[in-house]
Amino acid sequence: MKSNFIKKIILLKQMLDDMEQDVGLTSLSGVEKNVYLAAQDMKSNNGLVETKQILDHRFTQKMSRPTFFRALKSIETKGWLSHSDGKKVGLFSVVK
Repeated sequence: MKSNFIKKIILLKQMLDDMEQDVGLTSLSGVEKNVYLAAQDMKSNNGLVETKQILDHRFTQKMSRPTFFRALKSIETKGWLSHSDGKKVGLFSVVK
């Protein structure tokens, strides 16, 4: 019984890996992916997301703050997020 669940998990993991490769997420580390996916999930209709929203997401809640902010800076440097043109600090635009 347990073996069937493990096989299904393996199949899902393989499908997820294929999908991540299709959209280019394989260039990001695991932590960077979690931060980016949290930003994607929390962004508003105009593509903006606040740092606090990303921090509060279930994908990032267990990360240490230094790890979170290093990953945030890294995905910004890689062009996946950018600081919003608005005046608000901690506001990002989801680019990709």
